[in-house]
Amino acid sequence: MSFSLLSLWPVFLQIAVLAALLALSVRLIRRSGQAVAAVFLTFVFALWLFTDLYWVIFDLMRPDGRMPFAANEIGEAAVFLMLAALLSSFSLGRGRVFCWQTAGALAFALGNAALWVAWSREWIDDLFIGAAYAAFLAQVVRALMLQGSLRTGEWIALAAGCFLLLLGQALTFFVPAGAVRALDLGCYLLLAAGAVCWAIKAFSARRGRPLYLIYALLGWVITAKYMSAGGWYSLFLVCETLCLPPLYRAVRREVGP
Repeated sequence: MSFSLLSLWPVFLQIAVLAALLALSVRLIRRSGQAVAAVFLTFVFALWLFTDLYWVIFDLMRPDGRMPFAANEIGEAAVFLMLAALLSSFSLGRGRVFCWQTAGALAFALGNAALWVAWSREWIDDLFIGAAYAAFLAQVVRALMLQGSLRTGEWIALAAGCFLLLLGQALTFFVPAGAVRALDLGCYLLLAAGAVCWAIKAFSARRGRPLYLIYALLGWVITAKYMSAGGWYSLFLVCETLCLPPLYRAVRREVGP
């Protein structure tokens, strides 16, 4: 049990941060005059918190048991959809709803869902969460495009990085064990480099609306977490937690004091 508790410290950290942010977001609802975005943010943190609590309780009660399709999968899908709803509650400007960037986001989400199925053999829950994940990514990409957050070269680099990630992970099913370790390491380094690049871009934004870049950072880190295992999973889970306070601050900046 002590080893299990030690291995769960990144989740406990996230639970503590989510609990604090949930309390702050409830206050934000009152201070913002019940702004829709503040309400959505509160639901995001509440759903995320209860999803983590369910996962921890199940893991402690049945540390060697297989988790069935249950509340945590429904909660994860709900978090993705609520994050997308939160982003869409802001005025994103006018433009094409569907473009090559959106198509790329959907293709990347489909590739990730296929990898999840290949890893876990759990078709129903992986496709269920994958659909919500795709809606989330598509909304993030649309916001970045309409706000002009990325230059053409950055879009191309992002597309290339996503393609290399899917290719590297797919090749692990067909190459010898030694090559699998090398491919995994390469993917982890690419994921880490992408997280650093998004963080620099988000936190160095001087003008415009950094909320969309923070969303992009969060989406990348969540993807990295799903693609990882062991120590890398814990690292990206901590990075995911560190993205949550900036998300709260960015929404608070959008809705008022």
